[in-house]
Amino acid sequence: MKRGHAVEAAKRIVSLIAATLLLMQITGCATRFSRHSVIDRRTAKVDLVSEVVGLFQTKAEGYQHPAVISRVRLVNILNAIEVETPQEGGGFVREPAIHPEIVEDAAAAISDAFAEVGPDQKLGVKLIRKEAKLGLFHTKYLTSLLAFIKEDHLYILLSRVDWPIPQAKEDDKLPEPRTDQQPMKFRVVSGEHIFYAGPQALEIEWQSSVFRTAYHLPGTAGGEKRRREVLLQAPVPKDELREANEGSLSVDELSPEQLRTLADLEEDRRQGRITEAAYQRSKRQLLRQR
Repeated sequence: MKRGHAVEAAKRIVSLIAATLLLMQITGCATRFSRHSVIDRRTAKVDLVSEVVGLFQTKAEGYQHPAVISRVRLVNILNAIEVETPQEGGGFVREPAIHPEIVEDAAAAISDAFAEVGPDQKLGVKLIRKEAKLGLFHTKYLTSLLAFIKEDHLYILLSRVDWPIPQAKEDDKLPEPRTDQQPMKFRVVSGEHIFYAGPQALEIEWQSSVFRTAYHLPGTAGGEKRRREVLLQAPVPKDELREANEGSLSVDELSPEQLRTLADLEEDRRQGRITEAAYQRSKRQLLRQR
């Protein structure tokens, strides 16, 4: 009798698991993330993040990990990343994505973590900055991102930039950076060597010699916040127009994700958020054959 009960219980468990998997697939929640902490410092915390499909299977990503990136090179790369945030009444504020006060700590943590991350994992990075107020109070700010290396490019997917952490929640678990969420309204600034890969994502030629020393995109905010109205249109070099149509995929060959990125890029150009030159360069990066 007890054996019969055990068999029935096992059947119910199997049925429950099957129903759960089916529900996850129907609702689009079949993908989850597994996180393993590798860096836990005062100003920087880094997790190894893998995508889990179904119950236990880790999604194969094929990233070029582990990798060796020097701290000095990462400092130069992080200092070059900037974002623009829309302001009430029009215009944008351009500012560094990584506050200058924590760039050194961020570069050290990311460099160390890249030496440990596997080919199917991203780096989930949370950076904490503390700012004193009147000598008595303080505010903590969170900057978070995902990072990985693929096809000789460093990808930075920003999530939060200098986000004020509510004091009531300072002791709570910090929100994790995710690929399926955009909790803040900002857009990345792209250009030569730092290419547009999405509204809040960049594809960086991290091995380029330009990152041996300090590097800045045109119109850099210089480490500060700087307001602007509309980007001026810049002429597109003839060689860029020619290269844009050579060796690239046609629109019909793009994936749904690439089509969404291209649509965002077109909207940026129409709204004057990027120059014509930057548009052509970013479009070429999107369409190029790999």
